Amino acid sequence: MDAIKTVEDYRKTLLRINTLMNKGSQTITYEEMSEIRELRALASNYEKVRYDHSINSEAS
Repeated sequence: MDAIKTVEDYRKTLLRINTLMNKGSQTITYEEMSEIRELRALASNYEKVRYDHSINSEAS
């Protein structure tokens, strides 16, 4: 999967994660759980770049 670059892609990623999570632990497949982990990592990376302003403020 490619890195998330837009707010729209970020929202779609969160929606997909939420949809998979709503299936519940008893019905989710191994492949879907792997997808959740991958999507979560992509979303986390996007959040760090977009929202972690401490990186920029330390350089000042």
